[in-house]
Amino acid sequence: MKIQKDNEFDAIVIGSGTCGATIARELSRQKKKVLILERGADAALRETFMGIASIANQVFLGDDKLSTVRALTTGGSTSLYFGVVNYPQEETFRNVGIDLSKELDAVRKELPIAPLPDSLLGSQAIKLRDSANALGHTWKKNDMLVDLTKCGAGYSYDAKWKAKSYVEDAVADGATLINRATVLSIIIEGNVAVGVEYRIKTSMFASEVKRAFGTKIVVAAGELATPTLLRDSGVQGIGQRGFYCNPGYAIYGLIPGLNASSGFVGSMGCEYEDGIELGDANIPQSLHRPMMLGGMKLRHLMGFSDCIGIGVKVKDKLSGRLKEDGRFFKDFDSEDIARLNKGKDAAIRILKQAGAEHIVDFGLTAAGRVGGLVSIGEHVDHKLETQFRNLHVCDGSVIPDDMRGTPTVTLVSMGRYLSKHLLNAM
Repeated sequence: MKIQKDNEFDAIVIGSGTCGATIARELSRQKKKVLILERGADAALRETFMGIASIANQVFLGDDKLSTVRALTTGGSTSLYFGVVNYPQEETFRNVGIDLSKELDAVRKELPIAPLPDSLLGSQAIKLRDSANALGHTWKKNDMLVDLTKCGAGYSYDAKWKAKSYVEDAVADGATLINRATVLSIIIEGNVAVGVEYRIKTSMFASEVKRAFGTKIVVAAGELATPTLLRDSGVQGIGQRGFYCNPGYAIYGLIPGLNASSGFVGSMGCEYEDGIELGDANIPQSLHRPMMLGGMKLRHLMGFSDCIGIGVKVKDKLSGRLKEDGRFFKDFDSEDIARLNKGKDAAIRILKQAGAEHIVDFGLTAAGRVGGLVSIGEHVDHKLETQFRNLHVCDGSVIPDDMRGTPTVTLVSMGRYLSKHLLNAM
């Protein structure tokens, strides 16, 4: 039997978000030696202003107005997400040679997936639903990744499933987690990926560069980081088609006497038309003041109990580019702009129907996934392997273009799928 050195592993997983956490957990369960490299710190997860600020990382997608936010911490962006469930389109995956049916069944059985009971819907969520239905929209509940046993007192941040729990399982089974580790490059020998070079912060002002070697290398750094890492490692054609970012708006108004309470964002919504989605955007009370202050919505700052919110998300076309320096640049054509305006107008009508006044928005933002830069069948095969042998990709960057919803359940299913292939090859 070959004796592995301290820097040699069966698998190196770059990123500890949903896919990375799932893969590390599955491989560690089978006694494989796994290294997890996470760019962020191993932060305690708290839904407070300071708790969110310590892990949130803003990424601009063009000028200084359009941006999105990711979480740099153990478990990735499930520390910031709403817990909404959108299921993978199994036929779409089958068309590129991937069958997720068994993995999806396993995920459904393991994770706490269900719509919220009416008892967890706040007055603003109910008002929004009634207003939307009165205008002819089909407003319905979404399935949520929420452990209802933790909601005895109402809304609970801790009730939302988080990938960090899978990382903790992996570490308990022997995986090595290194935080504050930024992967600089994939080490390629011949046409085979054999390791990674990464920088680890040793103090506030100091860092050192290290190398680690693995039989399998899995890039799961997230859809905002993976494309650049792949391109810089020599994977051809990354980003040639442009990308999408699901732009949209968060719009808020005030209804005197609403008696709002903290609730789960995104628990209800509807598909409008022309690729426009509308949904509940009523944030928890702990985030209300920081959000309103940050957007300079001073009239709304102290008005949580009267505040009602709705979100707009639009399916934009592939456009823009990933620049050589890793920055994104996105532009929208007249059709995208028309859909954005149409969605915004529909959302404002719903708020007015509910009786809202002093309606404001926070400007255009990326309201969903940033994708389209990496494609199954072009940059990776049905085993999610690149042109370089033993270099695999598993995160939101490879989800097919027409699947624009919250990817968590899809990502856990993909992580399980790839884990089976990796284990069969080890």
